[in-house]
Amino acid sequence: MKLKKSAVLKDIAGEKVVIIQGKTGVDMTKIISFNPVAAWLWSEFFGDTDFSEADVAQKIVRQYGLEQSRAEEDAAKWLAQLKDAKLIEE
Repeated sequence: MKLKKSAVLKDIAGEKVVIIQGKTGVDMTKIISFNPVAAWLWSEFFGDTDFSEADVAQKIVRQYGLEQSRAEEDAAKWLAQLKDAKLIEE
């Protein structure tokens, strides 16, 4: 899976947000606020990077030293939220 290229992570007034621009002529712009960990994960996987849920969990373990089972739960939750927001291309 990959993160949607049309969504851009921005820092607005100290908050990390992903902006999804709608089609020209139609106001379908969405803004989604990220906590620091979600923003870090986004920056790690944004671009042409193809990744899996296991890759996300592995990054969390390396960066934050969590137990594997907790990292897997957190990775699954993060990806589920991205899928709900249609930020994943599979």
